[in-house]
Amino acid sequence: MIPLSLALVMLLLCVCGMVAHQHQRCVAQIASPGRGFPLALMSALILPAMVLYGFLGHLWDWDQGRVDHRVGYLLQKTINEDRLALESEPANPERYLKLARSHAAGGQYEQAVTVMEQLLARATPQAAWLGLQASYLYYRDGRAFGEDARARVEQALSLDNTDVTTRMLLANQAYLIGHYAEAIGHWQVLLASHRDDVNRTAIGNAIARAEARLPDAS
Repeated sequence: MIPLSLALVMLLLCVCGMVAHQHQRCVAQIASPGRGFPLALMSALILPAMVLYGFLGHLWDWDQGRVDHRVGYLLQKTINEDRLALESEPANPERYLKLARSHAAGGQYEQAVTVMEQLLARATPQAAWLGLQASYLYYRDGRAFGEDARARVEQALSLDNTDVTTRMLLANQAYLIGHYAEAIGHWQVLLASHRDDVNRTAIGNAIARAEARLPDAS
């Protein structure tokens, strides 16, 4: 608390000094106000406000060990709320999933992987969870399939060969590297399934685009 108090005192002294300096300049120009007077007055009001905003803006995350400054304020707020919700309901799988998705939305794939690992250690693994963690591992490693991601994919498909998250991950990766026939194969597995959570229209369009890129397509 001492460093924080000292910083606040120094900040207030700095602001007061700025205001006093600008006030003297304004008083000196009141007798013959010109273009400089409004500018000086605006500086006296705006500059201290900017200094305060720049400092106080960081007080919102004072209790975070490390904050990813690339994440926007609103998203970081959501992550913090999801973390608190998880702490209040550590046995609720949905809390883990929501926090992991929030981390992933901010590009924090390492944190998302960690949250999913915690969930998989607490509850019986499900194919969708394994596929989701495989996706986070894939993006964490720069859109590359490492050993960990491949292991999760194999686990997921062993539990559910038609898991949407896992099959979509494999199809998208195959499409991106030009393996269009392989991508089509993964999408067709989903189309042939009787799942209700499959967007058949979108998958049909994706298959059509991939077929148009096949070497023998004309």
